[in-house]
Amino acid sequence: MLIIPLILLLLSWSILEAISPSLPPFTKEDAIEFATTGEGTDIDLFPDTVGTWKGTFEGYHVQRSTRTKKINKELYLVTFEENWTKGKRKGHYVMSYKVDRSSVSGYGGSGTTPPYMRRYYNNKIVKIKFMNKGALIYG
Repeated sequence: MLIIPLILLLLSWSILEAISPSLPPFTKEDAIEFATTGEGTDIDLFPDTVGTWKGTFEGYHVQRSTRTKKINKELYLVTFEENWTKGKRKGHYVMSYKVDRSSVSGYGGSGTTPPYMRRYYNNKIVKIKFMNKGALIYG
């Protein structure tokens, strides 16, 4: 008697699975869009597609790049990198995130906040590094 409800449940589940539309593939463009969703972060200043932006900001020559690397079927490493120069002063700043369809988590990063960005951090030098694959430490 218990087998009939189980067969009906499995049959119903199979039919629903067959007629339900599948999700479209999660692409690198989706990963970048998800990683750049939101406002009020350094990421706002980076290209929201794979590519590089070059310009001048407060006398600094700035280059910001966004790139992705496929880790597996629907998991990407999205990296934001910034390089700047002004005379003999130069610097480098990079932040990476693992992104899938439902989450964004910090993966790695290094560098020092660009001098022209200090006004956003109360004029402090901010060194950024990731510890334990996700804990962002400001110091």
